[in-house]
Amino acid sequence: MSRIILSLLFFAFISGGISEKAHAQCKQQVVYNCATDIGKAIYLKDFNTKLRKGQGGQVSGTKWAVVLNKGTVYRFSLCTQSGFENDVVLTLFDARHPENNNPFAVTKSENSNRFDFYCCKSATYYVSVRFKEDRESKKSCAVGVLSFIKKFDANKNCGGND
Repeated sequence: MSRIILSLLFFAFISGGISEKAHAQCKQQVVYNCATDIGKAIYLKDFNTKLRKGQGGQVSGTKWAVVLNKGTVYRFSLCTQSGFENDVVLTLFDARHPENNNPFAVTKSENSNRFDFYCCKSATYYVSVRFKEDRESKKSCAVGVLSFIKKFDANKNCGGND
């Protein structure tokens, strides 16, 4: 009887490890695909998140702080697991503009999964990758990628504002 119990525990342990490994591989593959699909840009950083169904009215996802420099064009890309393309949104915002009311947001679609941001003020910005409201699923993973495109004359193109 103890052999049967030990065997069951062993198989439960192994199957749990395989499940966790499969999720990690999903994330690695999504990161790779997203980081290599940035066009003529230079990869800087990825924002990797596990998405789960929110609890108590909360929308699932993660938020990161990132310092962006004036006079730089950045590209933000969003990649998701297959089947979650229209359920996840990447948003860029600063302390003065709330996350839920911001023009810099992208949802992965057939046409585009990215936007370019012309930084007119050096500051700390925030990047969030979340399920859209009312689009939450049980579990998924998503990746945002920050890339460098080029420098530009911010004083000329941003109206001289710092």
